[in-house]
Amino acid sequence: MTRPARRPTARVVIVNWRRPELTIRAARSITQQLESEDALVVVDNASGDDSAERLRQAGLTVVQSSENLGFGAGVNLGARGMIEDVLVLLNNDAAAEPGFLEAILAPLSTPPTTPISSAQRDSARATSDCAPAAATARILLAGRWAPAAPGQQALLSPGTGRWVRVSDEAAARGEGEVLVNSTGNLVDASGNGYDRDWLVPAEQEHSPSEVFGLCGGACAIRREAWQALGGFREDLFMYYEDTDLSWRLREHGWRVVYVREAVVRHEHASSSGTGSPMFIRVNARNRILVAAAHSPARVVVQALARTLVRGLRGPRRGPVMTGLAQALAGLPGELRRRSGGPSGRTKPLRRR
Repeated sequence: MTRPARRPTARVVIVNWRRPELTIRAARSITQQLESEDALVVVDNASGDDSAERLRQAGLTVVQSSENLGFGAGVNLGARGMIEDVLVLLNNDAAAEPGFLEAILAPLSTPPTTPISSAQRDSARATSDCAPAAATARILLAGRWAPAAPGQQALLSPGTGRWVRVSDEAAARGEGEVLVNSTGNLVDASGNGYDRDWLVPAEQEHSPSEVFGLCGGACAIRREAWQALGGFREDLFMYYEDTDLSWRLREHGWRVVYVREAVVRHEHASSSGTGSPMFIRVNARNRILVAAAHSPARVVVQALARTLVRGLRGPRRGPVMTGLAQALAGLPGELRRRSGGPSGRTKPLRRR
């Protein structure tokens, strides 16, 4: 009689910055799914308020950073010294559905095969024969949503229109739809990283398991791959760390799989807001830097051109142009990395 494969052990890392109530909710959503050899680590990213105390009062293991160096640095701190088989990331504004942890670990339950070949590394292509290094979850927007009326503040998607959250009373009556936030990450011809199936009604989503990259809001990464690649790069501060890591996984012969049964509910951008100047500036900058680090030259040129046009014509000229200027300042370093020069990958960008 064949004994079933042992479920991999997991270290779950949640990063907090001044939102302890969300972080406690996220931690409680996954606590009951942990087994004896698993670990849950909450990183407080130098909140400077009573966050760490409140998190400890809730019975959580808290690692405090002395400085807020961003999401990537926070995750790297939480993963330091990891002995568990798999690193699981959960955004603090997300809540794991029952069965999430078992489902996200399932594709990683067998030992990895040797992931790297020189041909794969040189061509930056992953094939179905490559070992899965990571799994990305099915992330749903929290609550129910309905088409927005003119003038309402709404989530926007070119493919599915404008959506707005319905009232709790309407949701209780079953009105509105549950929408997808992400089934993994994709990258377009101008280097823009985006969520696959964004705002697709949940019952209409039937995407394949193969996907370009993981979404850092809810994913699982083998310890071997994480440690071999050195974790997240920290100079991006926040946003695009998962796109960069996905590129590096592919360049080293690993692949990412989407697990539809691993579900979380996400309060999208509840910490920073997609319309905040910081969000717009950092996304503009990091889109270009990550494209320069991994994409063909034509993609980098398109990323620069798209950002310039958006800055000149769009309503958010200030933060977009600041992000573009910061990206241009960082381009020489990215090109040196590509040519095998000093990486400086862990030195944080101080201008935010």
